[in-house]
Order: sequence, then structure tokens, then C-alpha cells
Amino acid sequence: MSTNTVLIIGGTGKVGRQLTRLLAATSIPTFQSSRSGAATTEPNAANVKPIAFDWNDESTWEAALSSGATSIFLVGPPVLDMLPPMQSFIDRARKGSAKRFILLSGSPWGADINGPSTGRVHAYLKQLGDQGEIEWAALRPTWFQQNLFEYENHRLSIVNESTIYSATGTGKIPWITTEDVAASALQLLTQPDAPNDEYLLFGPELLSYDDKKQIADILTDVTGRKIVHKNLSAKELADRFASAGMPRNYAEMMGAMDTDIKNGSEDRNNSVVLALTGRKPLSFRDVAEEVKNAWATTEA
Repeated sequence: MSTNTVLIIGGTGKVGRQLTRLLAATSIPTFQSSRSGAATTEPNAANVKPIAFDWNDESTWEAALSSGATSIFLVGPPVLDMLPPMQSFIDRARKGSAKRFILLSGSPWGADINGPSTGRVHAYLKQLGDQGEIEWAALRPTWFQQNLFEYENHRLSIVNESTIYSATGTGKIPWITTEDVAASALQLLTQPDAPNDEYLLFGPELLSYDDKKQIADILTDVTGRKIVHKNLSAKELADRFASAGMPRNYAEMMGAMDTDIKNGSEDRNNSVVLALTGRKPLSFRDVAEEVKNAWATTEA
């Protein structure tokens, strides 16, 4: 694209804030949306303008739709059926200045108009792209390394119980960082050529929770105390998440996805991050060393 203005929907989320940081280091005009519309905390981000946006309140959409954005990074609302509000927004945006849409999806969900979560949105973008109406991409990252130190259910069980709970058994995951996802998104938002494809994004190595020299052992090394993995059934995991306040249907979906991991759904890898960004993705050990204070106990 010869000229570019970027709109980040979900600009303060796990990936959105990393993408904002990367764009703040460029001269690309950028609009960072959040429900509050608060200004970015990135230093020297004169090119980044905050706007308020809420998927559940269409009266907030106008600022985003009138921003002049040519490329939009889409993070959907926290509901299982994301298509109705996202389709409405996409249709309105493409009638204006928006030409390219980059969807943050996930490795479990391919393009499926009858599927759950982002799968239906992915299918809709692909349909529009195949018709030549938009440029598009669907980012399908695997599980985030950040889940272990930013997601409180995992972080607190490590801090308070020295235990990671999952229903994954010895299933392996090519854990990725949100920094690597954001760097991939930046490339697809700004490159001259239309991406028009899906991109499975994986980290550099396959790690289970409890095999030798895997996640629990790495956490043991960096925290200096023994961290163990406790394998649960999918129902036990869903019950645990629901008791912590997670909606029941979402908790059950999380349990089902862990079962898929146990059965090998994430036992795969590729070099897509390297191809998009020009560098290898970050390893879990390196990230864990950097953020190890997140798992510190309050004991003297």
C-alpha cells in the first residue's frame, strides 16, 4: 500500500499493546482503540492517537470508522459468536477508507463460517478477499507464553501452589510471545503486497508442561523452587476455571482445547515468524528469565 494509516482494535490487549509499541517507533499514523479511549503510555508516540471503541456499543464505532484508516487490526469481542458485530463493523469500514483487515485469530480455528470463535470471521474475510473486495490476513498464533505470567489463573497457581494445572497431559505446544505475533501483524498491516492468506504463528520449540526440561522444569530453574504440573481431566479444569469466575461455556471450551492439545493438535512447527519478521521467535526460557519476578512469592 502506497499510503497507510493503521487502526488497532483492541489496542491495549496482549497483542494490541505490543503492536502499538512497534508502531510508535515508526512514522505511520496510528489510531489505538480501547474501551476507555485513554492515551497510550508509549513514550514519544506522537503518531499514535487514542480513540474509544466498544464492540457492544455501536455509538462508539464512528470515531474508528471516520479515522481514515486504510489497514485495520481486528481483535474480536469476548464472545463465542463474534461474527455478527464484526461483520457489521467490517462492512461499514470497507465502504470507507479501509482496504486491508488483519484478524487476530488462533491456531485452533481455521476458516469455518459455521464454526466457533474467530473461525466465522476468518471465513467472511476470506470470502470478501476471494471476491476482490478487500485485502486480508488471519493470524493464527498458538498459545501465548504470556498466559503463564499475565493470566492470573496460571500465574497465581504458580505463585501460591508452585503448580501449573492443565488437561494437556504430555501434549506439546510451540509457545509463542505476543511480541512475535505483533511483529508479524506489523509486517502484514504495512507491506505493499496484499497478504490474502492465513498465517499459523509458532514459537521456536515444542514444549509440554511436565516432560523433562519443559515448562515446569524451566520455571523451576528460573524461580529457584520446584514447580510441578498437575494434569486434570477436561471437566476438572473447566470446574477450576468456572470457580474462578470464568463463564461456564468458555471454561468448557478451554477444557476441550486442552484435550485437543493432549491429543497432539499443537504438536507442529514452522518458520512463518522468521519469514515475516526476519528474526527467530523468542524462546520461553529467555522470556521466563526476563519476567521471573512475576512468579515471586511473598515469602521473605
